[in-house]
Amino acid sequence: MGIIDTLSTGFDRVTRRLWLILVPVLVDVGIWIGPKLSINKLSQAVAAALPSVDGLGSQYQQSMELVRDWLTDLGTGANLLSMLSMRALGLPSLTATFALKTGLSTTAQRVIEIQTWPALLGLVVLFILLSLLLGCFSLSWIAQEARDEEINIAYTLQVTGRSWVRLVTLVLLGLLAVAMAIIGISVTYSVLAVLSPELGWLVLSLFGVGTLWISVYAGIIFFFTPRAIVLDDMGILHSLWSSLNVVHRNFFSAIGFILLVNIIQAGLLHIWRVLAVSTAGTFIGIVGNAYVSTGLAMASFIFYRDKFVAWQEAIRQAQIGKGQA
Repeated sequence: MGIIDTLSTGFDRVTRRLWLILVPVLVDVGIWIGPKLSINKLSQAVAAALPSVDGLGSQYQQSMELVRDWLTDLGTGANLLSMLSMRALGLPSLTATFALKTGLSTTAQRVIEIQTWPALLGLVVLFILLSLLLGCFSLSWIAQEARDEEINIAYTLQVTGRSWVRLVTLVLLGLLAVAMAIIGISVTYSVLAVLSPELGWLVLSLFGVGTLWISVYAGIIFFFTPRAIVLDDMGILHSLWSSLNVVHRNFFSAIGFILLVNIIQAGLLHIWRVLAVSTAGTFIGIVGNAYVSTGLAMASFIFYRDKFVAWQEAIRQAQIGKGQA
């Protein structure tokens, strides 16, 4: 099945089961009507703690001012509640991407200021865990339809729980790898900077470029890992291996599919934002965004399943060929 046919099939299935968009819609509406959890006070405290620009060179003064402006904008516009968006699992929320000019209720205008760093850290962890849990539940629903199964709530909850534990573990392992890399490059830079500051900056720059490329590559080859975890109820290592093989064995079609999914989401997200200038327009945007995101998630399950089955069939045929030889 080609990429366009896969996308078409995904949207057709969602059209027949429109209730599949329910979770993304409810999450988006919750962010929309909920209070704004602001970090403006903490952001201002960080900006105030930055060193004075007096006595610094013009280049450093400009960089410091850019950092101060960024912190100010972050504190003014950030809403921690938007972290409930399931973007990491391919189901981004419309209301989490920008500040709406219209509210559905008076609570949308209420601002709750986060006062302490422990409170901020606790809320960040809580919302990340909730986002992954909601995303696993929504994807479990979608996966059952992708497998042509009747919806079984008990089974959905079981798969949701197992998938959530595996994804949380995967996130923790990723954070551990990042922390180890940062510690390693920090030690390396400190040693090299003593010998030669220029060499230290060169190694640091190369590390930054290398990290960027590795991150992009990992994002591509492990794109289907959450799909494997939810669709086939796989463990972490098995799902990583399956995603890597599906992408590498169908490299150009997989790259084309991933690019097309991201282009469709980004392009239509801009259209939904244009519509969100009124209460009715915002609700239309929320439903439209949920429908498109769910359709693309369904298509990604179908794409992964077809390529995975073809891979397993190739292995089986190879084993038969060896047996006959």
